[in-house]
Amino acid sequence: MKSSRIFSFSVLLVLSTLFVACRHDEIPADVMDAPTMTAFLKEAYLLEGFYAIETEFRYDSLNAEMIASYDSLLDRYGLTREDFERSIDYYTRHPRAYQVIHEQVVAGLDSLLNTEGER
Repeated sequence: MKSSRIFSFSVLLVLSTLFVACRHDEIPADVMDAPTMTAFLKEAYLLEGFYAIETEFRYDSLNAEMIASYDSLLDRYGLTREDFERSIDYYTRHPRAYQVIHEQVVAGLDSLLNTEGER
């Protein structure tokens, strides 16, 4: 009898864990959806690449011009810094979703690189 209860509890625990792990959370309205996040990050990485090549850009000391460029990018997407941070926080807590976004960003940047290489 006791082993039957333990087995039943174990099965319930495993099923509950699988349910929670496989559940797809709705993206909150105040978080960028995956296509928007992908496009935004792609542009942000291109912006950082430009600054890395054209200036003595260092991640630990953003200059005013770089910050203004980030702000301009945020404006084009209708976002505030807080909106972006909220989105980053969300995707940090949902690494599978972020992994898909990251792979799409890398594929998009690779495509640009290949297109430029063909010219």
